[in-house]
Amino acid sequence: MSQPPTPPDDTPPPPPPAKRSSPRVPPEDVESALRFLHLVDVETKARVAELSATLNAVVETLVGLGHLPIETYEKRKHLTVLRENERAKTEAGVTVANIPDKYALADLPQIDCAARIPLCRARCCSFSFPLSVQDLDERIVRWTYGAPYKIAQREDGYCVHNHNGQCGVYPNRPGVCRTYDCRTDKRVWLSISKSASRPPSPRPDPRRLKRRPS
Repeated sequence: MSQPPTPPDDTPPPPPPAKRSSPRVPPEDVESALRFLHLVDVETKARVAELSATLNAVVETLVGLGHLPIETYEKRKHLTVLRENERAKTEAGVTVANIPDKYALADLPQIDCAARIPLCRARCCSFSFPLSVQDLDERIVRWTYGAPYKIAQREDGYCVHNHNGQCGVYPNRPGVCRTYDCRTDKRVWLSISKSASRPPSPRPDPRRLKRRPS
């Protein structure tokens, strides 16, 4: 005998397993991780530079004299370290300003920036400089991730916190900005004098302008 047909199963399929959302990493944790990597990179480069200087000093001494007198070795190592340090200046690295507390700085220059900006166009805000550890801990002043820890700049070369000559982080500005005195910086006034010495563009003679046909 044939069995009766099996009734269709109306049971709905089980729901797919819920996707676990990955926890959001706070920006300060990402920045702290980057700073740790940068510090490790600095230590590694210093160690490599020392080992490289030692090896070069030994090789130069052995090649030059055929033996290894300690005085000659120390002298050659010192000279080699200086040479390696000069070479390291041309490579990418991490720089931090040595300013423990920018809010404790005294005898700051008193400059009427508002009166000078129409002339200097806030030229000082286009200079590159490293931030301090205090600046990094505050997480207010931005720095360039590609060149830690230098002040962040826009494509036009000016500080990202500069808005039409006004500083957007003035109460928390870095110590370099607080102690800067444009009156003694030739870079500012030489650029202004060069711009002022350029001859003005000649105006067209209205008598030579051709009238457009009506």
